[in-house]
Amino acid sequence: MAADARSGTGHGLLLVRRSPASVGRWLRKGLVAATMAPLDGWTGVTVSEHTARSAAPYDAALEVLAARPAPRGGRPVLGFFDLQGRAVVTVQPAGVRKAQQWAVWEPRTGVVETPSLPRLGVPGLLAAAGAGGARGEDVAGVLRSGDGTPLDVLVTLLGLLGLPGRDLLERGDCPGASDVEPSTRGVLMFDRLVADEAQHRAEWEAAWGGSAADGARETR
Repeated sequence: MAADARSGTGHGLLLVRRSPASVGRWLRKGLVAATMAPLDGWTGVTVSEHTARSAAPYDAALEVLAARPAPRGGRPVLGFFDLQGRAVVTVQPAGVRKAQQWAVWEPRTGVVETPSLPRLGVPGLLAAAGAGGARGEDVAGVLRSGDGTPLDVLVTLLGLLGLPGRDLLERGDCPGASDVEPSTRGVLMFDRLVADEAQHRAEWEAAWGGSAADGARETR
């Protein structure tokens, strides 16, 4: 297995079906400093810094990138992430109002249930990847098995699905890669919005003497 990603940023990869120029514009509207590269019909994206530019608790760069909605015209978008000791595979399907889907894998267990997240099945993963030659049973076998590390699983899935981006996933860099900085103005606007929401929630709780949810129940 390759060495750790540069600067200790962790391991993550988004594959977007849009040009680097289009993906770069999208990244500049986000919260994460990123590295992107053209990859055989996809644009690959990973984080270039461990921490997002936004304030805590929304400052874990890989988690922010994994959860960020992709532009509708660039879908399906696939994600491969090593998050908190788990392998996380995501698909943002094409189509209106289709929620992002998730498959979460743990060592010694395999795929685990995620009741709060729409589940990604093997057919949906194969369709998003355009992996006509991939064997569904092979992909399912990797996800069921608890063998290996999260990065092992992600790299194996990329290979089975015939997808590019292994270098970006493992090392955070590859030939043709370039870095993209998020807009400072956009980050400040996001932080201001989060702070305003937190203040409103605190004021509500102070007024009702409990949580916002408790207060809402009392008004019914």
